[in-house]
Amino acid sequence: MKSTLSVRSLLTSILVVLCIITVTSQSPEVGAQSIKITVGQTGINPGTSLFFIAQKENLYAKHGLDVNIIRTSTSAAVQAMLGGSMQISTGSGAAAFVTATLEGSPPFVLVSSWINVFPYTVMVHKDIKKSEDLKGKTGHIGAPFGTIPDVALRFALTKLGLNPEKDVKLIQIARPDAANIIAQMEKGDVQFGPLAPPFDRIAEKRGFRPLISLPDLGIPWQNNGEWVQRSYLNSNRDTVLRFVRAIADAMKIYFDQKEKTVTYLMEFLGSNREDTEYAYQAFSKWADRIPKPKVEGQRTTLEAIKKTTPKAASADPAPFIDTSLVEQLVKEGYFK
Repeated sequence: MKSTLSVRSLLTSILVVLCIITVTSQSPEVGAQSIKITVGQTGINPGTSLFFIAQKENLYAKHGLDVNIIRTSTSAAVQAMLGGSMQISTGSGAAAFVTATLEGSPPFVLVSSWINVFPYTVMVHKDIKKSEDLKGKTGHIGAPFGTIPDVALRFALTKLGLNPEKDVKLIQIARPDAANIIAQMEKGDVQFGPLAPPFDRIAEKRGFRPLISLPDLGIPWQNNGEWVQRSYLNSNRDTVLRFVRAIADAMKIYFDQKEKTVTYLMEFLGSNREDTEYAYQAFSKWADRIPKPKVEGQRTTLEAIKKTTPKAASADPAPFIDTSLVEQLVKEGYFK
């Protein structure tokens, strides 16, 4: 009897040890389900959709994260991150983070970026035939001043030979909302604005016309990526890496599962199938398959903001990027 009990006790002990080994040998992503972070999501276009795909596919939980997504603007995200209530900004462009850093805030750094062109077309009333016709007209940013649509529009106006500060009047709204540009153009309150797919197509179907397409210029520009404070990255690298892994998984779905992605985008953008597929194809053409941050995009940002932020004229673009996380994912085989 004692022999039987001893054998049973031994088997039970072995089973317990095996369970412990199994749990502790699992991927480091498992067992970290309680890592909670707040993330700002900026803008509504396919370039900002990866967080939405990640939510739909439960990719944050897969990588041990409990993510609270807050819709915001890049300028508001800067303030929230500096205040400690937000840790990451996703789908975001450079201007607000670079400007804040140059003006003396604790530095921000870009850790991932998959859309690195200006994805905007400046849409105008049909009676505006050339750039000179914009003089004295009112343009709608569709976002707060200092955010990417604002910088993109000012950049476009400059390319057209206009002074954004003197030749036109620009207005803003508190949160990014491209549809608001179209609504105000239809009312006649404004005559032009920057629109990314599918909103440029929607505007064209409503009688407006494109004046300049920024993607066609081939200018490097960091438009949609993940920004964090350098100090947060240094002290919470594993958490940021988990988030970048989730975004990378969402990219795989975007590129490899078109039908599923278009369905998600229809919900995210609030657009019909035809317009959504147009937007999907446009961003697929522009997107980088490996979201490694680029110095060139930051250099263009510095050039674009130097009139309002003089320190940008002599700033080095390199410190605004950190490629190490994406490089680690490349080694892990995330990108083919």
